Amino acid sequence: MNISETRHAFEEAYRTIEEKEVAVIRDVHGFPARDKDIISPYLMLFICHSGFSRFLYDMREAVFRPNEVAMILPNHIIHPIECSPDYSITVIMHSIAFEQEMTRERMTHDRNKFHDLPACMLTDEEMTQYMKAVDLLEIISETPVSRYPRRHNMLLAQTDIMTNMLDACRRDMDQETQPIDHNRSVFNVFCNQVAMHYREQHEVAFYAEKAHLTTRHFSVVIKEVVGVSASDYIEQYLATQAKNLLSSRPDLSVLQIGDHLGYADSSSFCRFFKRATGLSPRQFREQEWSERQ
Repeated sequence: MNISETRHAFEEAYRTIEEKEVAVIRDVHGFPARDKDIISPYLMLFICHSGFSRFLYDMREAVFRPNEVAMILPNHIIHPIECSPDYSITVIMHSIAFEQEMTRERMTHDRNKFHDLPACMLTDEEMTQYMKAVDLLEIISETPVSRYPRRHNMLLAQTDIMTNMLDACRRDMDQETQPIDHNRSVFNVFCNQVAMHYREQHEVAFYAEKAHLTTRHFSVVIKEVVGVSASDYIEQYLATQAKNLLSSRPDLSVLQIGDHLGYADSSSFCRFFKRATGLSPRQFREQEWSERQ
């Protein structure tokens, strides 16, 4: 798939994911956008078969290689840097409701550890077994309820099996990895808190309190980890969410997008967006759609 085909495959998955619950996208050979932040409300697993990619995950560089499975948590930011010509991956996407049920009832491991190190290396044998599980997951997800009345439970059970397979590989890897230092741990919690609360909380003080630190100390910690202040991180995060909605949701007005992001009115949202991007929301949307034609 080229960029246009990849973007179309992701858009199609987004349109059907809530009904299908789980989507499997095969033969992806690049990012759905070049040099633009990617953010999704869905948990996604990326399985690398060949080649490599480099990207920023919440502002920290990561490299994705063959035989690795990367878990990208919902509402976290990927910024593409490059991918090799032979890059080939499979993507698995969970709907919001499906992922919430998995987390609430079945998932026993701490998935947040994938935020600091998103990729888990599998052996050739483990990858072969994991892809067999992916094949079965795809068969279930593509089969209508009329044929499999217990389709939902089958998807949960198969995803649970795959989670445990990945968790076993991850435990082996974690034994050989240095423990996460305090500042990185604070940053990881901060990223997860922003992903959960960005709609109603824009102030650094809220996140500092969650970390049991003073606002000043908290800001110093965040800057030491990623080189930008906590307030700048929040602003960049909100700008990325806004750009994503403006480009992917033509059904939403600027007012509705501002409201979704927690701005009291259209004027305050427009002022924020112009300060962050140099364009008004309307100008950005027009530019995005003109580039696609």
